[in-house]
Amino acid sequence: MIRDICIHNLSFLKEELFRDGLSLEYGLRLGSENERAIAEHFPQLLEEIRGLAHGADLPYSYILLETAFPFVPNARSDCTLLSAFGAAAADGTPLAGRNYDFLSGFSKCNQVRIVKKRNAKFSFVGGTVTILGVEEGLNNAGLFIGDAGCEPRQLPSSRGLSSRQVMELVLENCSSVDGAVDFLRDAPKFANSAGTCYLVVDKKEAVVVEMGLSRCCLRESEEGTLVASDKFLTAAAEEMKPSEPTALTKYNLAMRHLRDNKGGIDEAVLQRLLSDHRIPICAHTEPSTLRSVVAKTNQSKIMVSDGQPCTSMFHEVWIPT
Repeated sequence: MIRDICIHNLSFLKEELFRDGLSLEYGLRLGSENERAIAEHFPQLLEEIRGLAHGADLPYSYILLETAFPFVPNARSDCTLLSAFGAAAADGTPLAGRNYDFLSGFSKCNQVRIVKKRNAKFSFVGGTVTILGVEEGLNNAGLFIGDAGCEPRQLPSSRGLSSRQVMELVLENCSSVDGAVDFLRDAPKFANSAGTCYLVVDKKEAVVVEMGLSRCCLRESEEGTLVASDKFLTAAAEEMKPSEPTALTKYNLAMRHLRDNKGGIDEAVLQRLLSDHRIPICAHTEPSTLRSVVAKTNQSKIMVSDGQPCTSMFHEVWIPT
């Protein structure tokens, strides 16, 4: 199955290179430059790439190619992330919800990974459609992280980790919002890491980290609720291209729904909001909602739907301890 996903992703990456007038050799060179930065800071990721290449019987350099995407600043995400805690949550326990929106052709690549590594501090469950890293997850310390993107005005010249690899490392190494924020600030960033809203939630609190080209800005909760999407709301927005006109409308709708349910927000409330079609939050066009998750940070499980949450069942996936 992983080999099929690798081949699908490689085909997509090659098409993106050619669409932007770039050669495969250009992408492979960017991957090689990232390899040096990864080797210096997180060599265990290169072990993972070597293992994937060996197991999938594909060239190592082709798996490494994913670390170089996006190749130009034209990739954006319409994902939506929600959180409630304290007086806003039904029992005070922090919750997180997330719709992952991407091209519908990637629905065949939907994966939920249950990860426990010998050299990692924490195990976790994470969702992804790609080869390396995860797009959201919850670890056995009760830390949740997920991301939504915005298109930067330019890509940084530095080399390092994409947002998916950063989040995998956060889940393996961090137990609190403070620790995750420090990790996000210090990790060498590349590509879409420089246009990402991270929602980070632990057993006590939640925060949004808006990552620009040079700025890292925190957005704290508004009466126990937070929404992260493709709309940047801090000074980091100055380094992003203007968002779609509906981005702020979607943000406002989600915040209004959370405030209207203040004091009673539970898993069911988040599932209903993630299934909303008014903006829409639950998308059936392109990009389409491929996966939805709801997590409660004091539980060792995550609820996942394979497809749009309005029609798909949520299933429990337990985190190894």
